[in-house]
Amino acid sequence: MHLLAQTLLVAQASPEDIMQELARLQRNFHFLSYGFAAAWIILTLYVLMLVGRERKLKRQITNLKAMLEERQKMT
Repeated sequence: MHLLAQTLLVAQASPEDIMQELARLQRNFHFLSYGFAAAWIILTLYVLMLVGRERKLKRQITNLKAMLEERQKMT
């Protein structure tokens, strides 16, 4: 029934109404595209930040292992 009601509304709409609705949908699509682009940019930056932290932690672990080996050699 919902589809039938929509069909009747479209049949009663003027060409200007249809063009306005198409323009609104196009504008909304642009905002949706901008939102997806922003989400991907934020996600990419977050992943790059995590990669940087992981590298830093690996370096710290390597340094700590080297320090521990030096201490063990001294004793």
